[in-house]
Amino acid sequence: MRDLIIRGPKRTLETPSKGFGEYYFERADELNDKICQIDGNTEKTETFAQVKSRTTKVALGMKELGFKPKEIVLLCCRSSINNIIPVLATLYLGGYVSSTDPKQSSSDVRYLISLVGPKMIFVDQESVDLIQNSLIGLDLTPCIVVVGNSDKYTTLKSLEKIYDQEKLFRPVAQKLTDVAFIMFSSGTTSSPKGIYVSNKYALDIGLNLLESGTLKKSEVIMHFSSFYWISALGLTSAAIATGSAKVVGSDISAERFLYLAEKYKITFALMSNSYTYGIASLNKEIIDKYDTSSLNSIVIGGAPVHPAQILELRELLPYTKVSMGYGATEANAISFFDYRLGEEAYKNKIESSGTLLPGVELKIVDLTTGQLLGPNQEGEIRVRSPSLMSGYHNLETSNAFDGDGFLKLGDFGFYDQDHYIYVTERINETFKYQTSQIIPSVIENVMLSHPAVEQAVVFGVKHLVDNNHPGALAVLKPNSKVEVKELLNYINERVSNSHRLRSGILLVNNIPTTPSGKVQRRTIKEMFNKL
Repeated sequence: MRDLIIRGPKRTLETPSKGFGEYYFERADELNDKICQIDGNTEKTETFAQVKSRTTKVALGMKELGFKPKEIVLLCCRSSINNIIPVLATLYLGGYVSSTDPKQSSSDVRYLISLVGPKMIFVDQESVDLIQNSLIGLDLTPCIVVVGNSDKYTTLKSLEKIYDQEKLFRPVAQKLTDVAFIMFSSGTTSSPKGIYVSNKYALDIGLNLLESGTLKKSEVIMHFSSFYWISALGLTSAAIATGSAKVVGSDISAERFLYLAEKYKITFALMSNSYTYGIASLNKEIIDKYDTSSLNSIVIGGAPVHPAQILELRELLPYTKVSMGYGATEANAISFFDYRLGEEAYKNKIESSGTLLPGVELKIVDLTTGQLLGPNQEGEIRVRSPSLMSGYHNLETSNAFDGDGFLKLGDFGFYDQDHYIYVTERINETFKYQTSQIIPSVIENVMLSHPAVEQAVVFGVKHLVDNNHPGALAVLKPNSKVEVKELLNYINERVSNSHRLRSGILLVNNIPTTPSGKVQRRTIKEMFNKL
C-alpha cells in the first residue's frame, strides 16, 4: 500500500463473454427445475425453466409489437415474481431496461420518463393511473403493457401465449461492454441521473458476491426492492450465478419476513436501514415464534447504520450475522464482510462495511488539498474497478472520474489499518454553519444515544448570516415520551457549539424515505421549512 491505494483480492472467476440476457438463457438450461423465485406475497414459485419459457414468450410478443434493439423499456412494478419477466425479455431483444418505483410521485415518474423516453412501459395494474398521469404533457406515446388485468392496454399475460418460433428463439448477441440497463441515482439530495450499466457490470455483481464469500451456491436470497434499485439487479445476478432461489415481494411486514425465513429457509437477506427498525420493534416473544436458524447473514445497505441498531439485531437474531455492506449504482458492489476471515473483525468493527470485493481499488482523498490520505484519515472515497458504470445518460461523465480513472463517489469515509472500509457521510449532506463544516451523523449519533429516540435526521436550514443552522427530525420509540426542550438540551450539552441544533427539533411519526429506505433529505428540508 505504498501508494496509499488499497486493493481487494485478485479476481479469479472469469466474466462470461456474453450479454446478461444470453447468460440467463443458457444458465436456465443448466439449473432447469431448480426453484428460481418465490413470491413473498402470494407464495407462488417458479423454476428457472419456467422463467425462461415466460421470458421467451414475452420477448416474442414484444417483437410482434414492434420493439427493436437499443430501444428502452421502463418498468413501474412493485417487487414480485413478474418483475424479472420483462427485464430478461428486453435483454433478449438487445434493448435497455430502466425502472421507476410505484411509490414515487407522478412528478418524479414524469421526470424519469422524460429522461429516458421509453418505447414500452410495463406497469402494475394498480399503478396504471400513475403512469397515465405521468405521461400528461410529454411528447411520448409508449406502448403500455399492464401486469394484471386491463380492458384498455395490452397485458403481460396476453404476451405469454404460444408462439411457433419459441423453440427456435435465441437472444440477440451482446458484447460485455454493451449497455443493458439505465439505472437511476437515488435522487435523495438532487435530481436522479440515468446511469449506464453494461452487461459486464451486471454479470460481475453476482460473480463478485460469490467469489468474496458473501454468497455460496444454492442459497435462498431475500430482497424486497423493485428494479428501480441496483440491489434488485445485484441479487438477481447473484441468484443466477450461484443457482439460488430468490424470495421477492412488496410491503412485507417484519413478522411476515420472519415467517418467510422459517418456511423457505432463507439464508441471506439484503435490507435497508429503515426496514431493520421494523424487526427491532417486534416483541421478543414474536421473534422467538419463528425458526430463523437458516438465516446466515443480513446485510444492511443504503446508508450507514448506528452501531446500537446492529447490536440489537444481532441479539434478536442470534443465528444470523448482521453487518453493513457498501455499494453505489455508479460503482457496483464495493465492500462486504468476509466472514471467512474470522470473528474478531465482525465483533469489533461494527461501524465498518467490510473489506473490498475482488478487483476493487479504493483511495481516500483530501478534498481541500487533493492529497491521498492514509489509514484512519477521513476524506472522499474514490474507487476503480473493471465493473464501474459506463457513463451517464445524456450527461457529461468526465467530471465523475479523477485523472487516474477513479470514480468520485461523493461519500466521506476512511479505511483502517486492516483495510476495513467505513462510510461516514454523503458529501452533499454536509453543510456549513458560519465557517464550520457540519457532519450530520455526528449530531444524529448523539440524538440516538437518548433512550427515547429511535430515528434521527439532521440537516441544514438556510440562514442569512450563518449560512445554515442545524435542524433535526426525530422519531421516538414506541411508548416513549420526551419534551422537545428536554431533548434539545440533552443534545446541545453533548455537541460542540457549531453543532448545536439552532433550528430546533421536530418530532414526527415517521421519517420520509425512498422506496428502498434511504432518507429523503430534500423532502425533509421542504417539510421543515414550511413550518
